[in-house]
Amino acid sequence: MKDKFTPYLAEILPPILASASLKPEMGIEGKGAGDMADIIQEMKPDEGKKKTNIMTDEIEEKDSAIQMLVVFIDELGAGFAQYIE
Repeated sequence: MKDKFTPYLAEILPPILASASLKPEMGIEGKGAGDMADIIQEMKPDEGKKKTNIMTDEIEEKDSAIQMLVVFIDELGAGFAQYIE
């Protein structure tokens, strides 16, 4: 299937690369949101406590795109070579 899939990469990769290249913006809206640095400082865990993850739709989209690229590269090997700069 690998050789049969590579011709479709030219159509599939542009939107995946666009998603992988996103630069997600993070912000907090609403009354009393305060300064972003203050909010992040408040969320900072003390030693030995669990960390807090912040996820947005853009971050999830970027993560999914990067995971897809990893699978394509791993599965297609040399078939992906023409797309690597």
